[in-house]
Amino acid sequence: MHRSCSNRPGKRNNRRARPLGIVLMFAGILLLMVCVPYWLWTSILGILLISVGFLLWRFN
Repeated sequence: MHRSCSNRPGKRNNRRARPLGIVLMFAGILLLMVCVPYWLWTSILGILLISVGFLLWRFN
């Protein structure tokens, strides 16, 4: 790996952001599994939680 890639300023927050991202993804999946299909806001909230969790897990 190139030296500039390993010296990113956000690398210290990586230990907390990855587990938080995984928890948010699982919460979103669980919310999608238990929501009634007619409740649009819960499915949107589940998709939002999965998206934010994935972004935290992937990019931090």
